[in-house]
Amino acid sequence: MGGRLMSAAQVAELRAMLARRPAGLPVAARRAGFEAMAAAIPLPGDFRDEVVTIGGVPARWVWTDGVRDTATLLWLHGGAFSVGSSASYRAFGARPSRASGCRVLLPDYRLVPEYPFPAALDDTLAVLDAIKGPVAIGGDSVGGNLAAAAARARPGRAQAAWLISPYLDLTHAHVGCDRAARDPFVPIDEMPATAAAYAADPADPRASPAFGSVDRFPPTLIQVGSDEVLFGDARAFADRLRGAGHAPVFQEWVDMIHVWPFFAHMIDEGGHAIDQGGAFVRGHLQG
Repeated sequence: MGGRLMSAAQVAELRAMLARRPAGLPVAARRAGFEAMAAAIPLPGDFRDEVVTIGGVPARWVWTDGVRDTATLLWLHGGAFSVGSSASYRAFGARPSRASGCRVLLPDYRLVPEYPFPAALDDTLAVLDAIKGPVAIGGDSVGGNLAAAAARARPGRAQAAWLISPYLDLTHAHVGCDRAARDPFVPIDEMPATAAAYAADPADPRASPAFGSVDRFPPTLIQVGSDEVLFGDARAFADRLRGAGHAPVFQEWVDMIHVWPFFAHMIDEGGHAIDQGGAFVRGHLQG
């Protein structure tokens, strides 16, 4: 089976797996289910991690052999602001570490519903402020939201931004309802509740980085799947960056669904996307 056909088969298997997830579970069950799914992802043989507290926020360093200790990729995990942790992102974090050649820092920012906006952003900024040396910032899904909001709040601090399937507009102005049947990872009917649980004002630029100035944004790579309901978020943000005089790298990955790089152990294109993201970080992260 050739590469293109193999990719289609891999994505079909992932779609089927995600479609089998039960709907309407309470947050504790969703958290436990996600942690269990992530725990089954294999770790590389040279994986290393260290649990720390930085800027008053629990976090985890993740790295693989041969990386630099002098530069950091700060990665904000996805999970609808309510699910996910540094533990569930260990296997994922190892891949950007190898690809970028630097250590990855995964904060355990506070989650909703216990801690609504701006708790997660405050934690992100506290960690960013406490990191020593050169830093790039990235995130997937809502982590892309936090990464973009933090990059704007601390102009000049991050040397690059890497956004995977970012959820940037909580007003949902660009949500692609026509893609919903092809992207089982994002239940479109649950998105209003996700936004409302996070922020009282979905148009607040700190909660929705789609709004507000991007004049001093760092060099940015945006990766999004063609089948994502959030495709419009990513494209609109790239257009805003271009309108402000920036030259973002916008990558549309054909047939891919939401945060497909998280499933790089299942989908070849997940690994390819991470390799390209790591190369982007390498090209901009000095020190």
